[in-house]
Amino acid sequence: MKQATFRERLKYRFDMMMARGPLAVIVWLAIATLLLVVIAAGIIAAFGILPEDTEQMSFLEAFWQSLMRTLDAGTMGGDSGWGFRLVMLIVTIGGIFIVSALIGIISAGFDQALEELRKGRSKVLESNHTLILGWSPKIFTIISELAIANQNQRHPHIVVLSEVDKSEMEDQIKSLVQETFKTKIIVRSGDPLESTDLEMVGYNKARSIIILPPETEEMHDLFIIKVALAIINNPNRKKEKFNIVAEIREEKTLEVLDLIGRDEISVLQLSEVMARLTVQVAHQPGLSVVIEDLLRFEGDEIYFSHNSQVTGKEFCKAQLMFENSTIIGVQMKSGETKLNPPMDYVLQPDDSIIAISEDDDTVVANGNPEKSKGLEKTAVTGESVRKPVHTVILGYNPRVKMIIQELANYFPAGSKLHVVVQENYKSEITALNADHLDISADTGEITSRKFLGSLNLAETDYVMILSEPGMSIQQADANTLVTLLHVRDIIQRNSFNTNIVSEMLDPRNSDLARISRKNDFIVSDKLVSLLISMISENKDLKPVIDDLLDADGSEIYFKPITHYVKSGQSCNFYQISAAASSVGQVAMGYRIMAASNDPSKSYGIVINPDKSKSIEFSEEDMLIVLAED
Repeated sequence: MKQATFRERLKYRFDMMMARGPLAVIVWLAIATLLLVVIAAGIIAAFGILPEDTEQMSFLEAFWQSLMRTLDAGTMGGDSGWGFRLVMLIVTIGGIFIVSALIGIISAGFDQALEELRKGRSKVLESNHTLILGWSPKIFTIISELAIANQNQRHPHIVVLSEVDKSEMEDQIKSLVQETFKTKIIVRSGDPLESTDLEMVGYNKARSIIILPPETEEMHDLFIIKVALAIINNPNRKKEKFNIVAEIREEKTLEVLDLIGRDEISVLQLSEVMARLTVQVAHQPGLSVVIEDLLRFEGDEIYFSHNSQVTGKEFCKAQLMFENSTIIGVQMKSGETKLNPPMDYVLQPDDSIIAISEDDDTVVANGNPEKSKGLEKTAVTGESVRKPVHTVILGYNPRVKMIIQELANYFPAGSKLHVVVQENYKSEITALNADHLDISADTGEITSRKFLGSLNLAETDYVMILSEPGMSIQQADANTLVTLLHVRDIIQRNSFNTNIVSEMLDPRNSDLARISRKNDFIVSDKLVSLLISMISENKDLKPVIDDLLDADGSEIYFKPITHYVKSGQSCNFYQISAAASSVGQVAMGYRIMAASNDPSKSYGIVINPDKSKSIEFSEEDMLIVLAED
């Protein structure tokens, strides 16, 4: 075997030295400088090479003179004597090379350190923070809501760990999150599946962890399972339980996550909920605004409160004990929650009330039940006989079968459904069926005015426009907006009595076509983001939200105000609440239909109004209630 030459070995040693980083190179440069100075000082001392007018120079003095010329080339300008000048010139030239190399290395090391900081690999030292693992468009709504929720905390932090470039994440957050208030956003680039990266962002010290998977169907639930395993089965995990929140798409994932961390993961499976809300919002325009108001941290929220003053009171009477809060349910000692319980339910000492209020400290029994008296009772007419309806679905997405099932549950027998999808989804609608529904399916260009004009919208009660998969969020929303504008124009021009509900992915796009009394939106990603944010802050709210959005039990309804009070009669919300309680309902708020097109007035919707304030309703106004049906 051929032996390495001296030159090759020297080059190898040099490469090894350079690979050790800037500090090793600086040490070698210091050694080279020391050798140069020592040799120069030795020559001067040994051979008596002195400047003019100097009779003697010790080794230490020669060492010092050489060192100064190594560091500062201008020092030799005052030298005299050609021998001394020649030695100092050599020292100075060597010093120039060494110092130049030193400056270059320090500069390169500084640039390298900045690059490492840009990559976001330094350890997070915060505690009691919210940790977000992953990256998706939902993150901007989540950060905005958490920032609002953190306003009453000291030094709040949100930490984000994702494989996306740190600078890119920071730029997007800065441009798409309008206000973070006191909350500091810390971004790190890394893999949420790596234990070292989880340690880097302090996962054991986080008060809650949100898993945000990529938007691709094949990776969505798989990413959640892997990250949950990386956290819960980590050998260095904390002994206390985690508070992890994730939204899944497939029911089978729920079983897996239950095995991984039964009491540590709050799982949201919202496909069925979104399908149900789509149907309900079509029937009750404005419902999406109510749901969003209840889920947001801005304004009135849902709180638990233990109040001894309501102990022993019937639920209907307890409702009237609060001026600035609306009592919607009860949490029992066992942890079970019940929205709109029987009005004669007697509150127990260990019960907590579930209230809609501005803050947790505003749930105060400061009401005046006497103000509920004096309302002239109105004859509540029975619910009108439900007649078969005609619904048109425009567009396809994976929830369409769930929506059809909800339509079958919600609308009476004999109702008709016409499904129209783009040509490339024709195979998805060949076997659609549901009990009680007469279903027809067709293909067509749903963004074409000519095609939409050929549909029989005159006899259509509800139009649902679904966001199609397989394209970018903005492209999907653009198609939905085009279809909506055409359909709405056809309906308005012909004065058809048709409600429209459209599914949007980006909440900013819903502002381009405002809600009206016959027009509403389901912004699916925003609702999911709001739910994730709320449950990450208080996991006890999950059963309340489940109950609120579940088809079983009480749901949110818009009821004609004339079922409770005569049109034009001045009344207060104590009286309205008492009237609703008398028929087993919880009055949450109302909608003034004259303002139903005004976004500055929340489209006429008022949740948790002051009960003492007098108001006169018109015949078309609605009361927002929790009711069985």
